[in-house]
Amino acid sequence: MFDFITAAEAMLHFRDPHYLWALLVVPPLLLGGLWLALARRRHLVDSYGDRKLIERFVEPISRGRLVLKTVSLTLCLSLLILALARPTRDSGKIEFPVGSINVMAIVDVSRSMAVPDYKGKLPEPFAAGRRLDMAKYLLVEEVCGALGYNQLGIVTYAGEAFPQAFVTDDMYPLKWVMTRAMNVGKAPGEGSEIAKAFNLAFQMLDLDAKKGNRNVIVLFSDGGNDSTDQEMQAVLKELKARNIDLIVVGLGKASQSPIPVELLEPGDRRGQRGKFYEVNGEIVTTRLEENSLLLLKNRVGGRYVRVSEASDFKMTEMVSRSQVIYKPGSLELFPWLLLASFFFLLPAIVLPHRVQLSGKEKGMGDRGGVS
Repeated sequence: MFDFITAAEAMLHFRDPHYLWALLVVPPLLLGGLWLALARRRHLVDSYGDRKLIERFVEPISRGRLVLKTVSLTLCLSLLILALARPTRDSGKIEFPVGSINVMAIVDVSRSMAVPDYKGKLPEPFAAGRRLDMAKYLLVEEVCGALGYNQLGIVTYAGEAFPQAFVTDDMYPLKWVMTRAMNVGKAPGEGSEIAKAFNLAFQMLDLDAKKGNRNVIVLFSDGGNDSTDQEMQAVLKELKARNIDLIVVGLGKASQSPIPVELLEPGDRRGQRGKFYEVNGEIVTTRLEENSLLLLKNRVGGRYVRVSEASDFKMTEMVSRSQVIYKPGSLELFPWLLLASFFFLLPAIVLPHRVQLSGKEKGMGDRGGVS
């Protein structure tokens, strides 16, 4: 018998059991209300004269219906209280996949990322083929597609770093941000300050990333870097101290290319009269500075990928690691209790407590009613 009770308790339990104390109040409250109602009726009848005479002209109250309505209302309120206590039943074990990686993407959005080195190689909405379009495409299709249950955050940078998206495992809004909100010139300042972007990435990992997970930083850049050597040394030291895996993605061609004005944001087009971006009358050209990216990768023992085609970048094996843990599943029972309480409420509302008699029956008096 004891084993049966223990097993029953293991299967059924309440998440908010303190509501169950209200069950002690329901029966005396309704019985007291019933007694008061009947006492008030007797008092009103007595106040008009002889009770037996007056009862002949008043529809009697059925004792059976009154008891049925009281029982129905008691059960209705009791079931509502049980629903508030949120009963649950164990339903075995359910798999909950939990990610084990925190990924921070650092993306260069300076003007040099507007060069269309990948024109004709990407689908819509990345068909312009800019270096930034390739970075966005790889993030949306490769990284987000491989992250399942892991976390991703995004930092963009130019002269300053900008928190484009905080660390989260919800990929749908991240894809929207990368597709619609991340664009050339959207980070403040002039130039390409990689060190500032890394420092902001460290802060965002500290703020939102799951503790104990493996941390990975993926840098999308064409190699331009205006940070001082001292600043970069501090970044390298921090990467090693935090044991962060670094993946460097080189974007663009090794040959010099001008920056088309039409692919820049409206603010960067002001004052530009030619087809390509100019500074002091000189057309600005840019190329992939691969040596700076390789140096960064070598100093921390990271990985480097040079992207000529979208297929060059595969991160599935590096960012899809996840562990599956088992947690006891539970089934909430309160919807069924609410449904049952509704059915018990119906007779309490619909069923009349008075018995309608014919004229002949009224003349015979209130033989079966409550006086």
